[in-house]
Amino acid sequence: MKVAVKFSPPMDYKGGSRRTFATNLIKSLYEKNQDISLFTQSSALFSDIHGLSIHHAENPFFQKSSFKKITSWLHQQANFENELLKHHIDVLYCPYNPEALYNTRKIPQIITVHDLIPVIWKDDFKITSTLWKYIYIPTINNATAVITVSENTKKDILNFCNISSDKVFVVPNGFSAFEDSQETAVTSVVKPYILCVCSVHYPHKNLIKLIESYHSISSSFPHKLVIVGRTVPRFTPEIKSKISVLGLSEKIVLLENLSNKELAGIYKNADLFVYPSIYEGFGIPPLEAMFHGTPVVASNATSMPEVCGDAVLYFNPQSVESIAEGITKSLSNFELRQKLILAGRERLKKFSWEKTAAGILEVCQMVCK
Repeated sequence: MKVAVKFSPPMDYKGGSRRTFATNLIKSLYEKNQDISLFTQSSALFSDIHGLSIHHAENPFFQKSSFKKITSWLHQQANFENELLKHHIDVLYCPYNPEALYNTRKIPQIITVHDLIPVIWKDDFKITSTLWKYIYIPTINNATAVITVSENTKKDILNFCNISSDKVFVVPNGFSAFEDSQETAVTSVVKPYILCVCSVHYPHKNLIKLIESYHSISSSFPHKLVIVGRTVPRFTPEIKSKISVLGLSEKIVLLENLSNKELAGIYKNADLFVYPSIYEGFGIPPLEAMFHGTPVVASNATSMPEVCGDAVLYFNPQSVESIAEGITKSLSNFELRQKLILAGRERLKKFSWEKTAAGILEVCQMVCK
């Protein structure tokens, strides 16, 4: 079975799920099936996968101007499948739905849909939600099969897309330790601190309520709050303003674009990991915290209970009081923290990139029959 993978994660930012996929999933897919061809504009990210067949393919969304984005996208829609036919490809797999072809005629296409955040939070993502309405949702509807990372996201797909449930398969994300985690970097953050890691400062990450909840308990504990996540011009100013207004500029630390080694150090030295997100398609950071022996308190919304099971203490992310209570209960109870650490180690055994790769290839094999 010759599988083409079309995937161009960003090169300029170290964090986020796309980079996690780049450094883990593609390698696991290749280990299970050497007959894989990767079509990417980010070839440097995969240079350590020896023997992998890599071909250049533009990512239209990497183009600088809107005109170039549109023309590149149209050119790819018209010509990319012909390129795949020249390589005798049996199935096309796209790890992220924006990179998928609107429709394929001769080659079955499988798309992983991680979440429908721009559809559900359309007021915060007006341009992206328009793309979803007119391009991404029809693309999903046209796919031979769709893979998603949680039962919660499958429910959303069936709710917003016109696709039958027997074409949607749940294959959870994997997890693996950072490659250099055995020699973690010495962090510049002075202990003790509470940690939150999110991909970006989007509103559904719920950082405003986290900051408000931290403010309500900050005088009771010596801990600073460290937030790791990419700044966004539209949303980060509100976060910084909230920090300033509440007088927390000396107690809250914002970090971004950390290397795996730096991030491992940040995780390892935290006394508590808090994940207040209102919506997640999956949510890998709590698993990363569990690996580094950091107890986790997290939102009880969407996919979080599905992913974290009984290994975290849950709170209501819509309630500042509930978030504060979860943090306070954990920091005040050593036995609870130890219990969460042990449960986290057990929970990690359920997830691996090998299992994820096997699930994806099983779906690929299914559509090729």
